[in-house]
Amino acid sequence: MTQQQISKLLDVPDRTLRDWKKNRHRLYNLLESLEYDEAKEKINAVDIDDIVVFNPKKYSHNLFWQTNEQSQQKVYSIISNYLSSMNESDIKTLCDEFGKNLVKSVLKDKYKKMYAKGYIATSGIDIPLSGKYEENGVYKKLLGAINDY
Repeated sequence: MTQQQISKLLDVPDRTLRDWKKNRHRLYNLLESLEYDEAKEKINAVDIDDIVVFNPKKYSHNLFWQTNEQSQQKVYSIISNYLSSMNESDIKTLCDEFGKNLVKSVLKDKYKKMYAKGYIATSGIDIPLSGKYEENGVYKKLLGAINDY
C-alpha cells in the first residue's frame, strides 16, 4: 500500500505514518507490503465509490424509499442523503458505519459542489449561495455533529 492508502484506510494522519516509517520500521514495512484491496477487505473498510448493502433499519427513517428491505447503494449516496436529514442519531450511525473522516469528506465535497454551482435548486425556485461553504451555518452544524462524535 502507499502512504496515502495506509493513512486513508487506518484513519491516521500523515505525520503519524512518517513517525512510524522513522521509528517503527517493521510495522510500516508490513503495512506497505500489504495489498490495498486485501487490507480493506480484512478490516471491512469501504471507499466512497463502493456499493454496499444498505440496511434502512439502522437509521431513524428510510431515505431510500424505493424499498423497505436491504438494498445495494453507493456509500457516497448513503452518507450524502443522511447528512441532508441533519438527524444527529443518523450522523452518529454514519460515523460508526463508515468512519468520521469519510463522512467529513462527503460533507465537504457536497458543499464544495453546491457552492461551485452557486445555488441550491429546489422545486421551482433556485436559492443563490454566496460566500464560502465553510462559513455556511448548516455546514458548520453538520461538521460540529460529526466532530462531537
